[in-house]
Amino acid sequence: MKQLTFENTILSIHKDIQVKLKKTNETIDRYIKSEISIIPKLSKYFFNKRGKQLRPVLCLLSSKMINSNYSQMNTDISMAAALEFIHGATLLHDDVIDKGKIRRGQRSINDIWNNKFSVLLGDFMFSKSFQLMTKGNSLSAMGSLAEVSSKISEGEFLQLSNEQNVSIKIEDYINIISLKTAELFGAAMKVPAILTNKSPKLIKQLNTLGINYGIIFQIIDDNLDYFGGKETGKFIGQDFLEGKVTLPIILLLKKINKDQKEKINTIFQKKKRTIKEFKEIIKLLQKYEIEQECREYAEKISVKSLGILNQFKNKQSQLLKELLVTSIKRES
Repeated sequence: MKQLTFENTILSIHKDIQVKLKKTNETIDRYIKSEISIIPKLSKYFFNKRGKQLRPVLCLLSSKMINSNYSQMNTDISMAAALEFIHGATLLHDDVIDKGKIRRGQRSINDIWNNKFSVLLGDFMFSKSFQLMTKGNSLSAMGSLAEVSSKISEGEFLQLSNEQNVSIKIEDYINIISLKTAELFGAAMKVPAILTNKSPKLIKQLNTLGINYGIIFQIIDDNLDYFGGKETGKFIGQDFLEGKVTLPIILLLKKINKDQKEKINTIFQKKKRTIKEFKEIIKLLQKYEIEQECREYAEKISVKSLGILNQFKNKQSQLLKELLVTSIKRES
């Protein structure tokens, strides 16, 4: 029996939707073409490593879970491609804001070329996402993805406003990652239901599933910034060095004494943080078992999602349950 891991679960999901996922990627390849030669050159480099493609994957898996006519549908493919373009655009803009140099295990666009190219490519991808949205033949679905694009920007503003803020509360942190990350997962899950005119109740449940999963995924991502390995595809400690106060730090500050809090506050208020300071923080996080506490926090959120998934009795709902469980346990 195959071991239940995050990587194996992703492979199983990809296999279940492989026909439409292939068509989604063919659509992406078709839409990155341009007579301006630098655009396909940069786009091909960016999509050279497509990664897990979680957003389009969740869109297609959700579609198969709820639609009996799944194999006859094409609109979900267009929406899945649109979701990947929106996500790609946000990553390109993120790398400019965060001065990121590594993306999906390779040098970022802004590091090889420059910030201007990264921003413009992100804008190009946003425009392509809106072109694809019209293929869904649903104003409601298009409105949903347009709204989430706005929310992502709001999340970026909120995160930027709270950089180096060690007084940030958990609920504010959850709000940031909900807007910046989880809302797009929510849209991915509910769009197939909107396309096929499902009940408002089901649309809301699927949106909740996606948002919950997005929050869980980001919590573990932020946790891995302190406890992950090179296989995460990004520089470990990046959030810390950029002054982002995420859940591990928020939970740590609840457990340490006044002097330790003041020291951490001083570290985060500096213009630049060092690797030595990062290692000091790691020791404190390990001492107070913060890694496990982050995973336990994510588990509480997953319970709400499992309750919704139990109403579906098919392979896709089982795969989503496995995805929830393995995402919390993932090490990369």
